[in-house]
Amino acid sequence: MPAADPAAAPLAPGQVRVQPASLHYMEMQEVGAQGEAHVVWAPARVALREEQVADVVAPVSGRIVQIRAQVGDEVQAGAPLATLSSPDASRIRAEYANAQVELEVAQAEARRQRLMMEKGIGVEAEQLVAEARLKEARHNAEVAARAARFLGGGGNDGLVLKSPRAGVVLGRNATPGATVGPDAGSLFTVGDPAALWITADVFESDLATIVQGAPVQIEVASLDRPLSGKVLRVGSALNAQTRRGQVFIALDQASPSLRAGMLARAGIHARGAEGVSVPVSAVLIKDGQHSIVFVQISETVFEARPVVLGQPSNGYIPVLSGIGPGDRVVVKGGLLLDGAANQML
Repeated sequence: MPAADPAAAPLAPGQVRVQPASLHYMEMQEVGAQGEAHVVWAPARVALREEQVADVVAPVSGRIVQIRAQVGDEVQAGAPLATLSSPDASRIRAEYANAQVELEVAQAEARRQRLMMEKGIGVEAEQLVAEARLKEARHNAEVAARAARFLGGGGNDGLVLKSPRAGVVLGRNATPGATVGPDAGSLFTVGDPAALWITADVFESDLATIVQGAPVQIEVASLDRPLSGKVLRVGSALNAQTRRGQVFIALDQASPSLRAGMLARAGIHARGAEGVSVPVSAVLIKDGQHSIVFVQISETVFEARPVVLGQPSNGYIPVLSGIGPGDRVVVKGGLLLDGAANQML
């Protein structure tokens, strides 16, 4: 503790002396080299991990004639999920068959022209035309084959939607008789029901303080005890309306009570701001525009220091200049020293 002030000691500009009794209404705190670590609380939800889930969409327009898998069914990769009747599928398969026939005709004509040229009775221009038609026919056949393979199983106008991976049918948005297409969205969701993570929506100002591997406490209203996890990654995009970014959290241990879509609350352990930081309550606004902090010089003498500030976060604010590590700043009762100033917040 600094020594008591000599009663007659003169004060430098910006310094204030208070009565010892006033110290009971004030609180001082020594500034450290790093900002205070803190917990960032954010709304969150339970979600399926994207890499463990696959959506099944109709590749072409059609009508569902049969549902072959229900929610909760365990399926293997390639297992049929639904059968569609699709004129588009019939047309694509017919185009593939026609392309194969045209390719065979072009191949035969190209062979005939080569043979005639070898015998010396062919015409070079006709051979060039035959080779060009063969090249075009091969291209058309390849395009038609890719389109036919994209349809998957089935014949004529029949189209079988198959599971792209092994897992459990987690969702179904398909009913017999419904007309569907590529723009209808997911008809089936297949994945691992235990592959869950937590996605938290964190304010823009807090994202910079969150690092990969930081411990997290997750509170779910329907569970009687909190869960624990770690930050897996911090999203790189912000929601333009809410100014929040997503933080993805991996659970330390799976919970059989969790379900995708549950709402939660995540408390993420964030690192302190780089450099010196003080509680927001320590900053006063002088003359409506200058930020100051009172530093304790001795037992009853305090000095107003102009400071340059960063962006506040969770009750603390970085101080870019004006004070340094080891300074004792007034964090409560600063208005007793300057009644003309205002609290920052």
